[in-house]
Amino acid sequence: MQETKLGLFLYRTLGGFLIGISVLAPGISGSIIAIMMGIYKDVLNLFSNPTKNVRENIILVVPLAIGTIASMIAFVVVFGWLFETYEKATYLFFVGLILGTIPIVYSELKKHGIKIVGIIGIVLSFAATFALSLTMGSGEAINGAAQASITYFEMVYGGAAMGASLLIPGMSASVILMLLGLYTDLLFTAEAIVRGELSYLTYIAVFAVCMFTAVIMVSRFIKAAFEKIPAIAYAVVLGFILGSFAGIGVSSLQIADANFTWTLGIVTFAAGTALSLFFAYMNYKKEKDGLEKADAQNDDQQGSAESA
Repeated sequence: MQETKLGLFLYRTLGGFLIGISVLAPGISGSIIAIMMGIYKDVLNLFSNPTKNVRENIILVVPLAIGTIASMIAFVVVFGWLFETYEKATYLFFVGLILGTIPIVYSELKKHGIKIVGIIGIVLSFAATFALSLTMGSGEAINGAAQASITYFEMVYGGAAMGASLLIPGMSASVILMLLGLYTDLLFTAEAIVRGELSYLTYIAVFAVCMFTAVIMVSRFIKAAFEKIPAIAYAVVLGFILGSFAGIGVSSLQIADANFTWTLGIVTFAAGTALSLFFAYMNYKKEKDGLEKADAQNDDQQGSAESA
């Protein structure tokens, strides 16, 4: 039992790490990664009602927070270098990750039925996300952080904008920040904190408060959509993911990268796809085990009722 709890803790820590990287990486959606790892609904329930099931929420938040903090450090130290040195191959890895989430969402959509209004939702969300993904930026946006300057006002509206986009599958929070001209400011702030310049912590605190406030507000609308109109909600999510996959894929192939080779690109894309399919399988197995456990409990209850 302890090994199971430890395994779940490590799994969620890894989830927080990948979500954190995907939020920081231009064009990638953290919600898609959460869907891939089977923790999106848990995160949505957490933010839509943070005061309910406090103990369970803490158990979920702690490993996610550890992973996210670790990812911020890793992005500044490692992934920043990867995006600078092997930008195209690194993006192709994330494109592969996105690919593996498509069958997960499609299977959920099939459960609720594919309708005309759902098809319209797929087309519209695909078009919006595809257009947004094409503006994901390049290494220039990442490398330009050194001269950034920040203000508290930027942290307020930047945090609100990022929070509003975080739980929308297929929506890239980093692209939203780029469009607002705040991405380099935040990356510079993260780099400064990692270097030990703790005076920037107050800026991050303001940003975090505004971000979490927006996440809580938006999560309630998203949860209501999944509960009341699941067929349309999953159709829109599928469109977001398809648009993100196509848009980032096209943008990745257009990146000028002197260090890129097709062998490296194919390997990184395959690695991302394999990893996402592995998580898709784990998610499927988790749901299957849950159904079997529920059926077993129902059988036991029926047997007890008959005996009585």
